Amino acid sequence: MRLQNLLYLIIIAGHLILKAAHAGLQDILKLLALFVVAGILCLLVRLVMATFLGQRLVIHNPHVRPDLLGRPLLFPAKLSHVRRFPASERYNYWYDYFMVGVPVGFRGRIGNLISIDNQPTSETILEKCWFTIDPAYYLEPGSGDRTLEEKLDIFLHNLGENPQKFPYAYMISVPRFLWWQKSAISYWYLYSPTRELTAMIMEINNSFYEKRNIFFRLTGDGMPVDEPPSPSSTIITSAKGTRESVSLRSHSPASKRKFYKGYWDKVIFGSPFEKVGGYVLAKTVDILRGPSLQSTLSSNNPDGQVKVTSRLASWGNPVDPLTASSWDIARFIIRWTHVGTLSAPRIVKEALRIRFRGNLKYLQRPEVHPGTNPRKETNVEGALEPFFREYLSQLAAHCTFPLCIEYIPPRSIHFDRLMLNSLIPPTSHPRPVLEIEILTPRFYTSFTDYPDAKTAFTRESAVRPTNSDPDSRYLNVSDPSLLDKLLDTSGLSIEAGLSTTSNSISNYHTDQHGIATALLRFIISKLRSSSRETVIDRFVFQDHGRFSPSQRWNYLVNILHYHLSLRLPIESQAIVMLGFITARAITVGGLIDAFYTLWAQWVRDETGITPATGALMFAGWDMINNYIGQYYTNPFAWGEGL
Repeated sequence: MRLQNLLYLIIIAGHLILKAAHAGLQDILKLLALFVVAGILCLLVRLVMATFLGQRLVIHNPHVRPDLLGRPLLFPAKLSHVRRFPASERYNYWYDYFMVGVPVGFRGRIGNLISIDNQPTSETILEKCWFTIDPAYYLEPGSGDRTLEEKLDIFLHNLGENPQKFPYAYMISVPRFLWWQKSAISYWYLYSPTRELTAMIMEINNSFYEKRNIFFRLTGDGMPVDEPPSPSSTIITSAKGTRESVSLRSHSPASKRKFYKGYWDKVIFGSPFEKVGGYVLAKTVDILRGPSLQSTLSSNNPDGQVKVTSRLASWGNPVDPLTASSWDIARFIIRWTHVGTLSAPRIVKEALRIRFRGNLKYLQRPEVHPGTNPRKETNVEGALEPFFREYLSQLAAHCTFPLCIEYIPPRSIHFDRLMLNSLIPPTSHPRPVLEIEILTPRFYTSFTDYPDAKTAFTRESAVRPTNSDPDSRYLNVSDPSLLDKLLDTSGLSIEAGLSTTSNSISNYHTDQHGIATALLRFIISKLRSSSRETVIDRFVFQDHGRFSPSQRWNYLVNILHYHLSLRLPIESQAIVMLGFITARAITVGGLIDAFYTLWAQWVRDETGITPATGALMFAGWDMINNYIGQYYTNPFAWGEGL
């Protein structure tokens, strides 16, 4: 049973007990106060475990790499934003910020204070920590049980970089506290075999849950550093589940400059007041020299005009959890824990203040550029993805020339790229590769609207300019002429197979799937204002046994959901789902009312469960299982398919 359902059942049981005991408002308030006190006590117990039970270092397994760069550190900091252009809307603000730095390659925990690069599901209750660096959150999502080091190697390899050139890395990020994690930016400092800072990766996470991982090389800026690197230190620790002691060697950097700088193109929509385009100048210090955190990002338009400057700098010395006293750790936790959870509301507050001043235009969110992780798909989009993937597979299977279709879905759906090879072997040269990258999960719904594949691919890969990005589009195709050649052969072959069964499809639907399917198809045709089937309709319902009756029914239900959202003033699948939940709750309320009327009036009299109460209980369960965590609960995020 899911934890959410268990908690919901406990709440319902408590409600029924209070009703049976005829509890008044005062009793209910006492119970709520008891829950609040219990929650505070649980936090205090975890605080004591994190601070006063020893900061013993426990590694995940004894075969961890023996040499690392740096040590785990807690960085208190200040984050400031200054707008310099246009002059009519200059502003500045700052707030507290808190980040944890970890050497990449280390996996373990420091007492119950920090869990680093471990799988949360592998930790017992007594091993849970106050702060967590969860590897699933970083670089590419949907990567299963890969470690930070493995994900870094994969990321560099996909960029064409040699991971051996960066054997040392140090990452800083906002950690997860309890269930909350929202890090606008994470920094990866990459070092050469001689331990000199040579490159960086910045993970940019915007408010729409889109992510861009940016790799760029660094060049020295300013005077060279004459100080020799500090001597290495040795950390003696133990491995989880064994008494075997392990020796780790922590090296210091050997960077030759104090300041470094680099450039990267701004191809992610980071703010509703900033257009995509231009470039960002990044200036930083070697975080492990000092150690000290100091990073400045300047957003420039294509002409070089500085628009916004963001500065992240240490606020005091970092705390080494391996050497700090319990009281120092306790003071740090009390002072800085809340900073991470409050950073997002502070950003929203400042954005609203800027918005209502009215001097800056509020920009429409564009779709992401190739190489950026788009937002998480909705249930409808995720349910329609397998049908498109199977259609691509059939295009490859019917291809009459050597070809490899490289399908790049959002990483939240498939972490790895899917390679679909044609059955025709290559002769002398390698197979030509056709990359098809989905830039928004919204593509999976809109692709079902077109009568033929060629029109679908042409329109979905066409530019859809917005006031924030003139190059926004749903789909990126590496070679449009190669795609046209594929559709002129494989596409026509698939269509020919569909047309031979088209005369019997309608009868097949009605006879085998019954009135419900026929009614659903009729409603969808009315919502489309056309009885003509689309290319995906014909592909799904062809009489070749490719999809089961349940898969076809699932396809129709999600198409209905999508087209109902198109009928709303704003295209929102979340609002449609709320409508479904309301309709189901009303139905349950009617059934309960009929049940009481016909037989069980005493249930209402004895337990106080009215039809309205029962309907609300069902609606709560429906919300937990079919809405929360799957659709945006923030109504300001609704629209554009969400």
